[in-house]
Amino acid sequence: MIYLLSADFKNLNEPLSEWSEFLDDDRRKKADRYRFYKDKALCTFAYILLRYALKKEYGIGEKPKLIYDKSGKPHIEGSDICFNFSHCDNAVACVVDRNTVGIDVQNYTETLTQVKKRFLTEDEMKAFGEIADGDAAIRALARIWTLKEAYGKYHGEGLIYDIGGKDFLSVSNSSEWQRYEDLKVYSEEMDNFAVSVFSKTAMDLYKVSIEEIWRYIG
Repeated sequence: MIYLLSADFKNLNEPLSEWSEFLDDDRRKKADRYRFYKDKALCTFAYILLRYALKKEYGIGEKPKLIYDKSGKPHIEGSDICFNFSHCDNAVACVVDRNTVGIDVQNYTETLTQVKKRFLTEDEMKAFGEIADGDAAIRALARIWTLKEAYGKYHGEGLIYDIGGKDFLSVSNSSEWQRYEDLKVYSEEMDNFAVSVFSKTAMDLYKVSIEEIWRYIG
C-alpha cells in the first residue's frame, strides 16, 4: 500500500523531541546531523511513516533497522518486506509490498524549469514547450521528475541511469494505475506535490495525518 503524509514541513512546528523515541539509534543520529528543522523533520517522519505502514499492514511494532545496498536503496534488515520512501517540502511518502517498489514525491518548484534539459527527452521537451501556462508546466514537470526518480529507485539505480533518454510521455496524470513496460505505474499531480510509484501490481493509496500516526504507534 502507498502511504502519504502531507504537511508544510518548513513550518511544521512539531516538537521533534517527542518523536525521537520512535526512531532507532541510526535514524536518530541521521536526523540529528541535519542542521535545519525541515530536514530533521523529513528524516524523522519518513522513518515513522514506514513504522506506521509496517504496523498497519504486517503487525510489526519493532523499530526496523535499515540497511542500504551499493546504489543507496534502503532495505529492512532480516525481512523480505520491500519498501521505498521519499519526501519533499510538503509531503512524505512510503510504499510497502512483498515485491520490489519505487516511489517519489516532488513539490511544485520553478527550479525544475531551470534544469529540465538535464532530464527530459527531446519528445518530452517538445511536449512541455506546448504547455503555455506556467503553473501547469511546473506541475507537469514535477510529475515527470517523480516518474524518472521512482523508476530508477525501483530498479535500484537511483538517477544513475540515462534519465534524459527515458521517455515517460505515455504515462498520464491519473488516479488510475497504468502500465509502463512490464510494470504497473501510478502517477498523479496532487494539490501541493506530484507522486509516482512503480510496482508489480496495483495497490491502494492511503492519506494519513500526523495525529493518526501518533495515535497508532504512540
